[in-house]
Amino acid sequence: SLNSKLNTGLKIGMNDRMGFVKHLFNGNNQDFNRVMSQFNTINSYEEAQNLINNMIKPDYNNWEGKESYENRFLELIARKYQ
Repeated sequence: SLNSKLNTGLKIGMNDRMGFVKHLFNGNNQDFNRVMSQFNTINSYEEAQNLINNMIKPDYNNWEGKESYENRFLELIARKYQ
């Protein structure tokens, strides 16, 4: 459909973005931006999950205690690959 063709980018609203940077990336905007650009080179949700679980989360204490932000983040990432 036209809608799925137009919905190719990863769209994250300002409130989500601020929450993710603060809670998931320890306030580091550059890390968040770097991770977001990596998703542009990934072709499947499985690859994205692998990147998150093996490369990103270990750098940030596995996002312990941040499950609500993690779930929202994963939900938005999953939408990119639908």
